[in-house]
Amino acid sequence: MRLGHLGAAMGPLLALTLVGCLGTRREPPPARASTAPLTREAAPSDDGPRVLVPPGLRLDGRVRPTRQAVTLELDPRKQGFRGTADLELSLSESTPELWLHGEELSVESATLVVNGRRVPVAALPMGAVLAFIPEEPVGPGTATLHVEYTGRALAQEDSGIFREQEDGRWYAMTQFEALYARRAFPCFDEPSYKLPWQLTLRVRAEDGAFSNSPVQAEERGADGWKTVRFQPTPPLPSYLVAFAVGPFEVVDAGTAGRNAVPVRMLVPHGRGAEAAWAARITPPLLERLEAWFGTPYPFAKLDVVALPGVQGGAMEHPGLITFGTQGMLGPVEGDSVWRQRYFAETQAHELAHQWFGNLVTMAWWDDLWLNESFADWLAIKVVTQWQPGWRWDVRRVEARGHAMEEDQLVSARSIRQPIQSTGDIHGAFDGITYGKGAAVLAMFESWVGPDAFQLGVQRYLRTHARGTATTADFFQALSATVDRDVGPAFSTFLDQPGVPLVSMALTCPKDGPPRLALEQRRYLPLGSPGGAHSKRPWHVPLCVRYVAGGTEGRACTVLTEPTGTLVLDGAKGCPDAVHPNADGRGYYHALLLGDGLERLARGGGRGLTVPERRVLMDDARALVSSGDLNVAQALTLTTRLLRPEDPDLVEGAVAVVGGVRDEFVPTSHLPHRARFVRGLFGPLARRLGFEQRPGESEDERMLRPLLVWMVANVGEDPALRAEARRLTLRWLEDRSVLSQDAAYAVLGTAAASGDAALHQRLREALRTTPSGRERDLLFNALGTFKDPALSRASLDLLLAPEVDAREALPILFGQLAEPPTRAGAFAFLREHFESMLQRLPRDSAAWLLATGGYFCDAGQRQQVADFLGPHALRIDGGARALAQSLERVDLCIAQREALRPGLERFLGGY
Repeated sequence: MRLGHLGAAMGPLLALTLVGCLGTRREPPPARASTAPLTREAAPSDDGPRVLVPPGLRLDGRVRPTRQAVTLELDPRKQGFRGTADLELSLSESTPELWLHGEELSVESATLVVNGRRVPVAALPMGAVLAFIPEEPVGPGTATLHVEYTGRALAQEDSGIFREQEDGRWYAMTQFEALYARRAFPCFDEPSYKLPWQLTLRVRAEDGAFSNSPVQAEERGADGWKTVRFQPTPPLPSYLVAFAVGPFEVVDAGTAGRNAVPVRMLVPHGRGAEAAWAARITPPLLERLEAWFGTPYPFAKLDVVALPGVQGGAMEHPGLITFGTQGMLGPVEGDSVWRQRYFAETQAHELAHQWFGNLVTMAWWDDLWLNESFADWLAIKVVTQWQPGWRWDVRRVEARGHAMEEDQLVSARSIRQPIQSTGDIHGAFDGITYGKGAAVLAMFESWVGPDAFQLGVQRYLRTHARGTATTADFFQALSATVDRDVGPAFSTFLDQPGVPLVSMALTCPKDGPPRLALEQRRYLPLGSPGGAHSKRPWHVPLCVRYVAGGTEGRACTVLTEPTGTLVLDGAKGCPDAVHPNADGRGYYHALLLGDGLERLARGGGRGLTVPERRVLMDDARALVSSGDLNVAQALTLTTRLLRPEDPDLVEGAVAVVGGVRDEFVPTSHLPHRARFVRGLFGPLARRLGFEQRPGESEDERMLRPLLVWMVANVGEDPALRAEARRLTLRWLEDRSVLSQDAAYAVLGTAAASGDAALHQRLREALRTTPSGRERDLLFNALGTFKDPALSRASLDLLLAPEVDAREALPILFGQLAEPPTRAGAFAFLREHFESMLQRLPRDSAAWLLATGGYFCDAGQRQQVADFLGPHALRIDGGARALAQSLERVDLCIAQREALRPGLERFLGGY
């Protein structure tokens, strides 16, 4: 699953804005209402009937399903649905009751057949589980449970079975990961229960019905309904079962792979042309992955569904991958390059899951990284191979940096976190599991060698195909392939949080080769409440590149202790410069002591690859935050590593400069910062302008919304600001004058200094704009107005009956991102918190807990703690989400005080 986070949903403009406030990070995963932990034992009572005590986090393993069939009668126009579930069970011993997951379901009847004998059974709902109680204990042996029930498919939701309306047409679809299959049918809703499923859907004749497997039979009745029976699936856990019902348009994308698997795009009615990019790139990505895995795509078909409405992210269901329409569909003319490439990477991620997570499934949620980390890591690898001109390996470095932003917190999780509550399960879908996990995989792949690593992965998948596996299983397969035990080193990164900070000091003795003295400790930014050391040293695979006597060399080691030495045996003399992270594959921040950094900067990074330059930029930004590097050094290094002709390096420099929060810059020095930004980026920004020009490269089109927005807003460029207003007014009359990428920067820049007249024009446009894509642009722009009255008018849209609060969330987060509007936005949230909870999907509460993390003031921090603290107690995983928000505030306060003097000195020269 690829999470739908605000940075992606709102486009590159707001993603850049968020860099200056929280770092580039994913929004927290959805959270659920909390329930108290319960024990598994049933307690007898001397005074009456036996007291039922529901199981705790996991069901009783004495009863296991071996097969399940589900029949649903579903009309997307209606909230209610009917269902039957038939489960074949294996009972290892006698049991007085059967526990299944079932939430928000009303059981009408249940019957149990045990060893061929019918046994009367009663059903009792108890929270998220159902107790099926036979009149006498049953087992051991086999049993079949038949349940008839009803449930609800809610509108404007994003979990369980939910419904969306688009252009007057209704659709129903599913999202069962992590714990939502239980809202659709009684089941064993845990990943370890992997079994064949057969789904039958009774739907209206005019609606299409799609699921994981091909259609086995379809019958039409005289009543205007049809019954669609799907072929049995291979063994799957409940969270991977999926279906979609409604007037979807089917776009044939041909066949792909060794088995000529049929590929189709399923899109909302009338939007087939918008699926052209998705249909074009899906088959070649599938074939690249088959080649890497050495085995065919493991399922019978591949449908890719664009979910209507305000849905984000994507989900890897076998045979029925789902996407939000904004990510999957693009206009025939003027499509966003950002969107196209984001879809390609996300599609590669979901396709990689067909092997990692579908063919082989984690045994329990603590090994979620075996799904998500691998899919993220392999997606970047495959896209890089498929389109080398995109230089997607730079995205790997960016993702590493984003993960480190999250991993710097003392409240950060481990990749492989013990799961003790449902909040822990939901909390595992974060940047640590995805980004950090992928970066750690890239590092260890480099350590053992790409070919050996690939063979180890293939061995792991062959051994556990169609079953479940654990981290130990993966270690065993990889270790057997490379002929060394990788588990201890890997585990130091999987089982403890934090980023290693590796200090390197170069010495060149007269009587031996040059060497680097190494020292590791946990990286902690200023203001961190943590200690200076990790619980145990990491086993850090590290490689350096150096230039000595005009000759390049490379040296590698694994640093297993707090200190160590790396001898540069191949160096012919003392190196002119040492890059501390060759190819940017190490998951650590590097601190070059002495004149090591100056040596690199002196040559302008000559001979360094783009990923290596970007790693230095990321490290410089981090070392400023920890107090190990002053701001002037970091900004000077960035300017020396920058190549104006290289969009990836310009983007990296924009991230470093944009990472200096407004609160860090004294008001008197804001004009100085503006002159610095204009001097560094202005010539290129003015050459690019806001409008696309014939013959432009895709890289320039991707760079425009970040760079030109930076110069127009942070650089306060008056010409670009005037141009943005002029183009916004033109765009309001004719949407074809700007590409989608350019429109984000244009509308956001115009609105940032906009007046009431412009605000009114944007509001009027919103009322007459049905397109989700253009509405997205308008909501983003309405979130950037600085005038207090206009900001409040924008926020009121979150409560407007005609507005879906999900699509208006960019207004709230856009205003929280900027100091002038932050307090007002949080005051609005405090005033309307309960209303917001009612208008957003029921599992979205943790998003609102993240709002406190934008502040940088002790008084406001206390307001956040006082207001959100009680709410966090009733939200599953809320305590951790709030702790992370408050920790971010503490870091910002400490860094503001520490960095201001250095910023004053540096910016004073401009």
